Amino acid sequence: MGGGYCLFNNVAIAALHALTEFQLDRVAVVDFDVHHGNGTQQVFQEDDRVLFISVHQAGNYPSSSGQVTEVGQGRGVGTTLNIPLPPGSGSGAYRATFDKVIGPALDIFKPQLIFVSAGFDANYMDPMGHMMLGSEDYRYFTSLLVQHAQATQECQGRIVAVHEGGYSELYVPFCGLAVVEQLAGIRTKVVDPYWEDVSSFAYQELQPHQDAVIKQAEQQLDKLRAAVKQHVRQHAGTSGHSSSSDSSIKL
Repeated sequence: MGGGYCLFNNVAIAALHALTEFQLDRVAVVDFDVHHGNGTQQVFQEDDRVLFISVHQAGNYPSSSGQVTEVGQGRGVGTTLNIPLPPGSGSGAYRATFDKVIGPALDIFKPQLIFVSAGFDANYMDPMGHMMLGSEDYRYFTSLLVQHAQATQECQGRIVAVHEGGYSELYVPFCGLAVVEQLAGIRTKVVDPYWEDVSSFAYQELQPHQDAVIKQAEQQLDKLRAAVKQHVRQHAGTSGHSSSSDSSIKL
């Protein structure tokens, strides 16, 4: 059932299609919308084939979900990661999250395909959030995800970004363009006239209370390692699913 800001969960549908149509064994979903990706989490919380990561504003909609302790259920324990950053988080907190939690999680899970729930409502102008991101932060996130996708034999550069939230008509276009440029490997002549302002805001650097949340999320990586080992043991010697290095997958 649709709820909140979404009626159809495009990323969840696409991930399920990839798992069934292309017989993939490991798919990752990285969600940096300012709101917790509760719908995607619910779909995959018992599925050890999907790594779901949500970095979002703590206490935003829906206020009752997205805690660090939500790590999946059943066979999916360990394959859900939540990083609920405090309101007011900016470049320092988000980039530390990608460097210390999201990047390492992808290294552990080794997905064959990465989906990105690319919401831009954590930008500093957005009326639906209370975060301090600018367009170059979104470029940074995308750069890290693209680098991971291109660097591994399992993923072979396969990454799909889907535009989700973002409610500032003035600033979302600059954030979206940064993502598209990074995905395409092309830098246009468009300049974000607001980046200098937002990047110079006080408290953009990582703050102790933000770092505390990130450290809690880092501790959950051990559960992910255990889940991956269990998944490998369960699927060892089975047939009918694709090889992780299958270069014939076309999306």
